[in-house]
Amino acid sequence: MKLTTTLIAVLALACAGCAAKKQITLPMRQAPRAKISGAIRTLIFSKVAEQRTEPGAGFRADSDPNAALVKAMMSAEFSSSSYALLNDEILDMVRKSGSVPRYLSDGPTVAADFISQMVGDPGSIGVVEIEIHTAFGQRFTAESRDITLTSTTWTNNVPNSTVNTVRVPVHRIDVTGTVSATIVIRSPYPDGEEVFRKDYKVPVFNYSSVEAAPKNLWLFGRNDAAKQGSAAPTVTEVKAIQFKTLARMFFEDISSSVSEQPATLDARGDRLSYNLLAEGAIPWAERRLMKIQREGDKTQQAANLYNLGLCWEAQGMAAEAVTKYKAALDIEPGNGLFRRAHDRANSQSR
Repeated sequence: MKLTTTLIAVLALACAGCAAKKQITLPMRQAPRAKISGAIRTLIFSKVAEQRTEPGAGFRADSDPNAALVKAMMSAEFSSSSYALLNDEILDMVRKSGSVPRYLSDGPTVAADFISQMVGDPGSIGVVEIEIHTAFGQRFTAESRDITLTSTTWTNNVPNSTVNTVRVPVHRIDVTGTVSATIVIRSPYPDGEEVFRKDYKVPVFNYSSVEAAPKNLWLFGRNDAAKQGSAAPTVTEVKAIQFKTLARMFFEDISSSVSEQPATLDARGDRLSYNLLAEGAIPWAERRLMKIQREGDKTQQAANLYNLGLCWEAQGMAAEAVTKYKAALDIEPGNGLFRRAHDRANSQSR
């Protein structure tokens, strides 16, 4: 009797564990906001044309060319999903040297995964053309202010206060940067057809330092201001920030995103693939289910087909997932779990 009770308890715990795994969170890939031909999987940032406008009254307009930095930042941002360090490296180099690394600014920069994945497949390339409108500038303001200084001397333990008015120079550094752009993607084969076009406007960057009084106005400059605590960014740093923002806006439009979404597994099918999927080992669960999806009785087959659909939906293949959910529904037409998954994936695949 004791042995039977223990066995029942063990089975109860095991079943509790199974039930807990049924509701999981999967990294579901969402389709890009912009529709681009699936044949284009790699971008070459080729042509960048810049038009400049004045940054505003009192600002000294920046005189350095921006096209190379735009090209480098856009390419780095596109590559950063696989080569995150490249993006950080460019930013560090720009901040330290005030210029774009030569190997990134000479000629078109190519998304890094092109080298490893797309060689020999020219139909997969999209050529990016960018027309940007920029206005970067800085303003140094220095003016004299009257301040009141009170000095106290002591004579025979009696305080004697003297009030003097002193005129001192105070300064402020203002930095501004505006960027708008039209980005076009063309397919080079067969006739340079335009497959994407969108206008972007990056939020205006405005920075005003705190007012400070340098020890010597003749030595006044950015470094002196930074030592005083204003920590004003350089125009080059503002450029890097603005062009990185532009790159991110573009990247998010053309790239699939990932969001964590709850999903319910069907525990009636293959136990190994069920456990793999429950633990987030999606590729291994997919490989297993591809082999055994039609094994077992009808109930097991329906569960395996549904779980395989989850594997595919979690990897961004919503259209493929629909086919498996439909196959599961053909076996069990009244299954509400299958129906909800089918409708969800079907709406994403359109």
